[in-house]
Amino acid sequence: MTESTATGARMPATTSRSFFSWVGIVGPILGLAVLVVFLADTSWYFVFKTIHVLAAIIWLGGGAIITVLAWRAQRARDTPQLLQIGKQAEWLSTRVFVPASLTVVVMGVILMHKAGFGYDHFWTLFGVIAWAVSFVVGAAFLGPQTGKLAKLMETRGPDDPAVAARLDVIINVARTDVVLVLLVAADMVAKPFFT
Repeated sequence: MTESTATGARMPATTSRSFFSWVGIVGPILGLAVLVVFLADTSWYFVFKTIHVLAAIIWLGGGAIITVLAWRAQRARDTPQLLQIGKQAEWLSTRVFVPASLTVVVMGVILMHKAGFGYDHFWTLFGVIAWAVSFVVGAAFLGPQTGKLAKLMETRGPDDPAVAARLDVIINVARTDVVLVLLVAADMVAKPFFT
């Protein structure tokens, strides 16, 4: 008997959990409990700021790792690996990156109001505009293009020049988008031109 993993690979089904399986279940639950304890005796501002930062880490870290893996596979000319990374990125975009990105912006707006910052500073305008550009690029370009790439690969095969060309465009746009999100993170921390 086998069961599918997130990547579609087959693994033998197990009837009992190993010690490390339990660590993988209990560890995140305990981590969440510790986070609640950390935040239980603090102001709402810091609760929102923590959620904002954690969502940003997930969004930015995930995008950066996918970009690095794609770059590595691209340099190795490993088209099957690149296509697999593309499939994983498509799955992650709607289930992880979009919700994390929306959480970042919602918590950011709440933090702006709670701290009394206005939107008339360079750092706030840059952050909001760059976030909007990144969100639109992800939702209107990267997501649909990745879906089209998967269909193109099914009809023409992974070695077709049209597949390689579309994949190259997606990777380059995604790489640039990650740099934009890194700049937003640096902008939020450094607050350039803020007096």
